[in-house]
Amino acid sequence: MANLSDEKEIRIEKVSKLREAGVNPFVERCDRTHSLTEARKLDIGTTNVELRGRMMLKRSFGKLLFATIQDFDERMQICLNIKSIDTERFKFFDKMIDVGDFVWLTGDIFKTEKGEITLNVKEFVLLSKAIRPLPEKFHGITDLETKSRQRYLDLIMDSSTRDRFKKRFKIITTIRNFLNDNDFYEVETPVLQAKPSGALAKPFKTHHNALDIDMFLRISPETYLKRCIAGGFERVYEFARSFRNEGMDPSHLQDFTLLEFYASYWNYEDNMKFTEALIKKILMDVNGSLMLEYHGTKIDFSGEWPRYSFRDLIIKHANIDIDTCPTKNELVAQIKAKGISLEGVDFNKIGRGNLIDQLYKKVARPSMINPQFLIHHPLDLSPLARRNDANPDITDRFQLVVNTWEIINAYSELVDPIDQRARLLDQAKARETGDDEAMIMEEDFIQCMEYGMPPISGWGMGIDRFVALLTNQENLREVILFPLMRPLEYDTNGEEVQSDGSIVLKADAQTPMDLKELGVSYEKLDSFFAEKVKKESLINHSKASAAIMRGIAKKFGLNEKNYYYLGLLHDIDFDENDSMKDHATIGAKWLKELGMVDTALHAILSHNEEGSGVKRENFLDYALTSAETISGFISAVAKIYPDKKVTSVKVKSVTKRMTDKAFAANVNRDAILLCEKINVPLEEFVNLAINSMVEIGNEIGL
Repeated sequence: MANLSDEKEIRIEKVSKLREAGVNPFVERCDRTHSLTEARKLDIGTTNVELRGRMMLKRSFGKLLFATIQDFDERMQICLNIKSIDTERFKFFDKMIDVGDFVWLTGDIFKTEKGEITLNVKEFVLLSKAIRPLPEKFHGITDLETKSRQRYLDLIMDSSTRDRFKKRFKIITTIRNFLNDNDFYEVETPVLQAKPSGALAKPFKTHHNALDIDMFLRISPETYLKRCIAGGFERVYEFARSFRNEGMDPSHLQDFTLLEFYASYWNYEDNMKFTEALIKKILMDVNGSLMLEYHGTKIDFSGEWPRYSFRDLIIKHANIDIDTCPTKNELVAQIKAKGISLEGVDFNKIGRGNLIDQLYKKVARPSMINPQFLIHHPLDLSPLARRNDANPDITDRFQLVVNTWEIINAYSELVDPIDQRARLLDQAKARETGDDEAMIMEEDFIQCMEYGMPPISGWGMGIDRFVALLTNQENLREVILFPLMRPLEYDTNGEEVQSDGSIVLKADAQTPMDLKELGVSYEKLDSFFAEKVKKESLINHSKASAAIMRGIAKKFGLNEKNYYYLGLLHDIDFDENDSMKDHATIGAKWLKELGMVDTALHAILSHNEEGSGVKRENFLDYALTSAETISGFISAVAKIYPDKKVTSVKVKSVTKRMTDKAFAANVNRDAILLCEKINVPLEEFVNLAINSMVEIGNEIGL
């Protein structure tokens, strides 16, 4: 088969030949009588049916030619029979029209002997020539990086992707109609703002050349929507593209869609009732049920949703009463006394409010599955929320949490300008001490408030996160057509730089990194593993590490089998050489001689960074080191249980024993914590590792 470059040149040559023959290869427009969905429902024998679409398959049988065309919703078979169409036209279709081209066709509907609804083509027109052939196996690609970067191919080749984005459209349309039917007005507010406002987050900063001032991409449309309320709108909303310059992981993106609405004369309890009605309406219209299954977890949206106090949840899950810790230092002392680790939190820079939020996310949120309202947030966590009349230390605020995700954040809004000014001044002080997520003073908004505002309640919903929940997606990239991606490197001709046929990316630890090839067949690797690894303990450790690597690949949509084999082979030399000085170096040499690719060899070498001298640099390196280390620790924990089974191991048992330096003292805890380098929090990583090892528990004696 010709390579990509040859195929492209052949098609470009066809374009020239078409033009020489007086055929326009790129037609201006085209009508049709039926969509493909409508055509498939027509009676057999219907004549003069006009269709259009992209050709996806083509099969020639001499004087008979079958093809498949596709529009956004459906596929349909077409047939060209030399008895029904001019011979020269038949040859033209066969030789000049390729898979990927757009065509218009007219003919009659019939059914083949196999029962396939088909258009018997009487005439056709080439609408648009594709000069680059479609990939033959793109529909089988599970690499999230490739699918996100080339979403157009993902849409062309995978009907489930098209269905997912249709559902996103239906979800947004249902929300918009529900709000409109309840007297809300849709408005637009600035994306480029002089001051970042509306939420506790780090903004993106840019420079306005004409005004010669720094400006910011909006974090939230909140303060501008409230300006609308002050101006007389009673209910407003906006689907706002928003930006937060923070970490990126499967459930957080820096560029996302935020829906916010505000209703005059409501409080947060009115808002909770409205929210519950809205979400139930969406579920019934889009999914047809109040029961939802998300990656095996059943979520029940029926009945009245429970409400839990923020303080009570932290007491329940951490045994810390935040009301007895009025200062940040007192709260830090309690967190440390309980042995709770908040990864990535700098106690010197974070404010008390954000610290409380991090504590809640660590200890309580992972267990929240069915929809539930989180209420009574501390005042210093909610600078724009109204104080509770009965308890001024908490706010009239709620969050809707579903399957551990915060879907909605809502308030009885603060409309007292004096109170608001005081709180923003406190936020400004927090920024001065290094909390770059604290809010800044916004005098124009305070001035607006001073002209008077009615009682208000409002909320914000992360649309992408909500769509991911309803479409059974773990990674938000899968519900965004064109997510922000790390730029590719290009050569001077504008083509992707390639070495061994793959696109070269600038990778860092947080960018999921696929391993498309190993360079050696699986059969050869299985044989080599059996030859080199004899000790049962090492076999079990290797298989456990492999299972966890497979779990990581599955989580991020990467090549599961190649990740598995990388985990299996990382200690290939340990039976023959247990010296940590040479460990991995010898194994990598053996594997290189077999033909293993450099990317995989680098990960193997870097898992013994101290001995090999090869530093960890990317996602794959950190994934392997953390996976192979946690496997040994979980095995040690399993062996203290009476049944010595990994099915008995709980996440808390593992994390608790990690703080006990005497337990499994030879296991490097810091190496396990490298999971955070690939944006997987410790508890989530432990859970992933346990579940992965459970799948092969019988194989490894656990």
